[in-house]
Amino acid sequence: ADRSFLLEKEETATPISAYLDIPQIIKIAKEAEVDAIHPGYGFLSESPEFAKACADAGITFVGPTVDNLLRFSDKTSARQAAIDAGVPVVPGSDGALTSKEEVVSFVEEIGLPVIIKAAMGGGGKGMRV
Repeated sequence: ADRSFLLEKEETATPISAYLDIPQIIKIAKEAEVDAIHPGYGFLSESPEFAKACADAGITFVGPTVDNLLRFSDKTSARQAAIDAGVPVVPGSDGALTSKEEVVSFVEEIGLPVIIKAAMGGGGKGMRV
């Protein structure tokens, strides 16, 4: 990167809210005639919405494609992509478990211990053993 820009936030907003303000970032980039954005690490670097907003504005998103971000932001579809590519995966459910009964049935079939993980985001904070 050869330039940086100050993001504005509402007085009562948290500092992170400005960093996640996609319309403001795109507006600043367009005004400054930016041709590419590297989103850094985490947050917007994993956002298909941000990558699409960049593409829609004619700005190169330095990172994965929108399709890749959509596929791999959801752990269920990411797991299926790995299986489809012949990558070995740990034993797990064939899809999202959406009820207590499904979880109990899965545990009875696989045995303990199991890890229950949210399908989207969280950085591992939602994992339970």
